[in-house]
Amino acid sequence: MTLPLPRLDDKTFAQLMEDARKLIPRYAPEWTDHNTHDPGITFLELFAWLTELQRYYLDQVRDENYLKFLKLVGIRLKDIASATTDVKFSFTDRRELVPILIPQRTKLTTNEQVIFETDTSLLMVPDSLQKVISSCKSGRQDNRQASDQLGLSFYAFGENAEAGSCLYLGFKLYVFDWDNVCSIGFNIDSERLKQFLEIYLGFNWVKNIDNEAIYKNDAGTQIILNYGEQRLTLELDEINNQVKLTFNEAVIDEIYLIVVNENNRRRIYGQPFPIDKSIALTFNLFEDYPVKRGEYAEEELVKIIPSATLAWEYWGSDRLWKKLDVNCDETLNLSQSGRLWFTVPQDLSVRNLFPFTEQLFWLRAVVKEAGYELPPKINNILLNTISATEKDTLSEVTIHSSHHQHVQSFPASYLALIGENIIQVKQFALTLTLLFFNSRLELLQTIFWLAVVLSYESEMQHGYWKDWQNYRLEKNHVTGTITVTFRRKIPPKGKNNIRLISYLEEFDEQRFLGRSNGLPSQSFSLKHFVIVSESLKIQIKQQIEKDYLWKDWIQVKDFDASDPEDPHYVLDAENGKIYFGDGINGDIPPVLDDEYSICVVSCQTSDGEKGNVEAKTINQIFNPVSTLVNTEFICPTKLTVENQRAASGGAPLETLEKAKLRARKSLKQINKAVTSEDFELLALSTPGLRIARIKAIAPPATEAKNLVKVVVVPYSETPIPAKPSSGFLQNVYQHLEPHRLITTKLEVIPPSYVEVKVKALLRIRSGFNPDEVCQQVNQSLIERFLHPLHGGFNSKGWQFGRAVYKSEVYKAIEDFNKGVDCVKTLDLSFQTTDKDTDVTLDRQGNIHISVHTLIYSKKHEISYENQ
Repeated sequence: MTLPLPRLDDKTFAQLMEDARKLIPRYAPEWTDHNTHDPGITFLELFAWLTELQRYYLDQVRDENYLKFLKLVGIRLKDIASATTDVKFSFTDRRELVPILIPQRTKLTTNEQVIFETDTSLLMVPDSLQKVISSCKSGRQDNRQASDQLGLSFYAFGENAEAGSCLYLGFKLYVFDWDNVCSIGFNIDSERLKQFLEIYLGFNWVKNIDNEAIYKNDAGTQIILNYGEQRLTLELDEINNQVKLTFNEAVIDEIYLIVVNENNRRRIYGQPFPIDKSIALTFNLFEDYPVKRGEYAEEELVKIIPSATLAWEYWGSDRLWKKLDVNCDETLNLSQSGRLWFTVPQDLSVRNLFPFTEQLFWLRAVVKEAGYELPPKINNILLNTISATEKDTLSEVTIHSSHHQHVQSFPASYLALIGENIIQVKQFALTLTLLFFNSRLELLQTIFWLAVVLSYESEMQHGYWKDWQNYRLEKNHVTGTITVTFRRKIPPKGKNNIRLISYLEEFDEQRFLGRSNGLPSQSFSLKHFVIVSESLKIQIKQQIEKDYLWKDWIQVKDFDASDPEDPHYVLDAENGKIYFGDGINGDIPPVLDDEYSICVVSCQTSDGEKGNVEAKTINQIFNPVSTLVNTEFICPTKLTVENQRAASGGAPLETLEKAKLRARKSLKQINKAVTSEDFELLALSTPGLRIARIKAIAPPATEAKNLVKVVVVPYSETPIPAKPSSGFLQNVYQHLEPHRLITTKLEVIPPSYVEVKVKALLRIRSGFNPDEVCQQVNQSLIERFLHPLHGGFNSKGWQFGRAVYKSEVYKAIEDFNKGVDCVKTLDLSFQTTDKDTDVTLDRQGNIHISVHTLIYSKKHEISYENQ
């Protein structure tokens, strides 16, 4: 029941005037003229009007008040949310050999001009995946067709994913035709051979030779490439269907090419990836299970511990499986969809994988330690796929470290390569000033150096930046780098002390918002919005002695906690305005004569909900016009792009009304675990896990009274229920730990399972097939009644610790099948593999189990009486 809201505005203007007239005889009996023409009445009307206005405002709660109230309960209006999806790049010509770098934040668009940007850079390589083989105790199976066909899935390590099971990925890349190399004039196969040797194997000198320097021996079994003292020989071994490489008379054991005879042509295949490059494999897992994963809370950093342990390996030139250098595994050992980033080894080699005869280059994942609650089930495995977010970057800032050299190279994004650029170097004015006075502080050395350290740390975070002069920029779209040549003064060596500002050419004039007038509570309008709040960065020019330096100002939600000298500003994303402080809460920007003293250095816009586009609608690579570089470097004519699934997650700026509803819901959510029900509800929401059932057990008299045991049952589809792995239990524990009371001890444990077996003799009704009825009763007991997840009479799973009574089994048999006339005899028995499980059989034949135990069944003895 809510408290009644008092009405403060409870009197009208007429009522106020009437009350005032009634008070006149008491306080001014000589005042007898109460008509409207009297000046005194005029004053009363004025004050009644003011009182009515005041009462009206007292009875109102403005939006600003609601925002402050919401802040008190930890609720702020949500920023605009950008939609995300995965996009797959493909070569227009499937025979394309040269990889193409897709820089970070490459702009993609739909036919409706909704702009997406790639979240990371991607080296696009020819799609060379040939085999996807699952290997387990039951044998090996090629799942390549299932991986390519929409709607089909396959088990990565078989249905049980035991230790030792493997997932093999076989690759090969078509390079050239042996018989076509060295023909007269321009030859595409000779060019492809040179490209492969240079890009994939690292023989950079090959690009400098002409086709005339490539020739065969008289027998046609060798291809020789000469360049000065460099000599590379490719020798054909048709017996082993391989090509051996010899460099300057030294055999390169780790490099082999594959020979495949197709239509009387000797086609040469090579390793699929350039050595020492980072490649991404995308794994899309089957997720359409009845039990959904626990959702991640906003701004919650959760480290999920995988249930099983995998080892990624490759087949090396020494004929051994060797460890693959994995840079990042977003899949958490194939327990969720994501990308696997790995560095290409130098000694990839070929082999066949029995019973398959095809010679391929192999990668594999080996289950070193089993423990999957749900064996990984894969929809598809993709190359050249990366995530993209609906946003448009107008300006960005990247931070780099100086090596104090004239020529320095930095990795570059898409905007850095196609846009305009400015270099800034961090300055340390305060620290240098303290150093100047060092000689005068000899008596206070400790205090002095403490001040130097504190000032240095402050400046590293909130220091000044100086526009650097006298440098030359060179942009390399092939390597995705920017090389800066400093002509005179070189930035000092330091960490994160060089800043590269990149922006679109058309955003040049719109970066500057104006200048400060020195007055409190100034506001400036942005030219583009809706702005993604976290992307906005502003710097303001200040005069430090004789230099003009830029200082970063910090975005805050409001000025409530801002001190007078804090360089803070507030963004109104909906209206595209920024506000500065009043000198009491938040600093006032300094006054300069420069018209361009307030500058936007980082800014992204988003269309929010409009970004939730359908599948296959992101189909273009967006190349804005620029006079600085050739914007065709991404080669849109050579590539196609497509999102295979719909984009999701886009949402507009949250309204106040929606924030109020969210606040009401959040206040009803359980954040502290006090009762058993609290523990169970919180455990079910563990991020990233599929939890079928939870039971919080109060401590018995023999244990500590503050101990709470939480029994966790993971969702599984195996006939014998899966026990949670140690990683699974640890994930639940670390999720519950922050929510428990400080005096509560917590323990997360797996359930104990008892196998129950029913032996029953039935009488079958006439008109029913006895064998079919017995079979149906057996299946009903296994799947519908004696089941830990969806058994019992309510089909929500057998209750923890509930005894199995013969009377209930009688009833279940008769209820589940109309062909049963009666149950003549029935006996229960049990079996357990856990010696510590507390289970007993009483005199009446009922099975009693402990409070953390569940039952299951595999097969029952159901027979019928002959009539």
